[in-house]
Amino acid sequence: MGRFLRIPAAKDSESSGMTELLRAFFRLTLLPPVRLLYRLRVLHADRIPARGGVLLVSNHVSYLDSFVLYAACPRPVRFVIVSRYLRSKAISWFLRLFGAIPITPGQSREAIRITAECLKNGDVVCIFPEGQLTRTGMLNELKKGFELIARKADCPVQPVWMQGLWGSVFSFERGRYFHKWPRRIPWPVTVAFGKPLPAATAKIAWAREALLELSAESLTVHPDLETSLATALVRGLKRRPGTPCFAEYGNKGNPPRRLKRHHVLSISIALAARWRETLPENERAIGVFLPSGATPALINLALIFAGRVPVNLFFPDSAEGTLDAEKISTALRATGVRTVITSRAFLGALGQVNWSDADSPGQFIDMGAEMSATGLGRRLQERILAYLEPVWMTVRRLDLPRDTGFETVWSCVNDDGQVHKLHDLAVLAQAKRLINGNWIETGEALFTEQNLASVSGALWSLWLPVLHGFKAVGRSWAARGDDSLMETICRQENVRRLVLSPASAESLAASEEPWHPEQRTALKSVILPLPGTDLTGLSPAPNPVESIVGAPLCPAFGPESLGSGVLAISQPDPNPEAMKHIHEPQSGRREGSPGRLLPGISVKKGAGGDGICVRGPGIGDGTTWIDLGHQLTLDADGFLHLGGNTSK
Repeated sequence: MGRFLRIPAAKDSESSGMTELLRAFFRLTLLPPVRLLYRLRVLHADRIPARGGVLLVSNHVSYLDSFVLYAACPRPVRFVIVSRYLRSKAISWFLRLFGAIPITPGQSREAIRITAECLKNGDVVCIFPEGQLTRTGMLNELKKGFELIARKADCPVQPVWMQGLWGSVFSFERGRYFHKWPRRIPWPVTVAFGKPLPAATAKIAWAREALLELSAESLTVHPDLETSLATALVRGLKRRPGTPCFAEYGNKGNPPRRLKRHHVLSISIALAARWRETLPENERAIGVFLPSGATPALINLALIFAGRVPVNLFFPDSAEGTLDAEKISTALRATGVRTVITSRAFLGALGQVNWSDADSPGQFIDMGAEMSATGLGRRLQERILAYLEPVWMTVRRLDLPRDTGFETVWSCVNDDGQVHKLHDLAVLAQAKRLINGNWIETGEALFTEQNLASVSGALWSLWLPVLHGFKAVGRSWAARGDDSLMETICRQENVRRLVLSPASAESLAASEEPWHPEQRTALKSVILPLPGTDLTGLSPAPNPVESIVGAPLCPAFGPESLGSGVLAISQPDPNPEAMKHIHEPQSGRREGSPGRLLPGISVKKGAGGDGICVRGPGIGDGTTWIDLGHQLTLDADGFLHLGGNTSK
């Protein structure tokens, strides 16, 4: 490998008092800043064997992974790294000091031998089996080198998952590793150690399952999930209150309606104050019968702030749909809802509703009248407080719960009549999973008209904008038949992602007229949520929608029957031209697949080895394995497929 790549044997290093002194010095000087930048939480550090060699296999997200893992592990760790870093005079001495083991792509035999010797000498060695930093934010293909090392050294293999590093300054979030400011200091990171496994049984399939299991456990204890949904909503809206949250466009000629975050918070709190006094005290569940958009989002927030449970009843996605009184009646009986907030424009259809108790019918409340009754003075006061009042004071003033609870806080009834009830942790975990990768970027403008009577739809149209700083834009219900308006909205609102239902995608494809070249360049992806487990409709690239908007079509998989939000997602291949000579290509999407499972979801084979089962926070009760069906499989890169079609 060359003289500059040779490293001292472990015993030689330990025999040098100066080397040990330098190591101790850098531990004392470098680890405190790491703990200052990252709020470390370590799970199961006691699982690390007290002595003897052990091979750690870990996910690889940022350039500071080694420092984070070194700070979290109770024993010193040596890392297997790409040899080109030891050719840099600026850092090679430091890497050698801590026993870094170089590996040259395509020439791994010597690195395997050296690593096995270190393990036989009793060292803790960490290898990143992906072979490079993830640019997808997900767990990519695992290489089998760790299997060869473990068998040669005859040592246990131990999985390690580092949760939360995506989004930090040295990850590929925002499309680059460097030259960006941190979004938050300290940045919360969880390091979870799995159970060691003998070398003979430590295979790639086991490593993937073990790492994803740790990712689910790590997400459960994320500090952002240790609060109530109501408190998280207040915190999300108070973060940069002057930035846009919602924008809605009506028919051409009408000005768009734009709401900044302080508008959303002030109107929601004003409505909540009114509803604490006017809504029936014995009714906790309140129906919402409105098309998706800014107004129903405000109503959902206000009901949560008022201590009620919004129950979103299915509403047709466009004005061409039919308001089915019988379907509404069935939903009301299934949920026990007796008060429904709607628009007087829909009261004609709602007059046909059959209440469960004909002698004591429920009531419909006009949203327009409720908005007017809040009063301009109260809204103005709350708008000022959105800037001046700290989160804890607002939470206390509104008497909102602070800790995570397991009572229902939000509900919906979808088009099939299925009722889904979500508690604090479920909503927060589903939203948190969805921002931990390269398919969307915090703060982007999303074009979304996803239905709030869908668990997955509410993620795009409500929870991501309010909790995580995105801007949701779309057309009013009456204007959704105008496909040309979509391009105008994307241009004026600087939209980077389209989130389209299959019906909207088909309508857009039928237009056949390509968008303006500038807009085609600006748009990054078209996200296509798939509400069921039928993946056969995924058409190969180039898709007609791609030809029109100029952005890749990226399916997202979230079976509505589970009520667990988005489970898997695709993304554009993250291979910038400037990096192709340094990094190996990575795949963000694959034909016939809706994508990879999101971090924070554990997976195993189904009964009899057929299909897959998943579990994790926000999926069912969070602890029970959910069978996705015997036809679904994962390929070597972690992509989800139907019927065993795992071709690359």
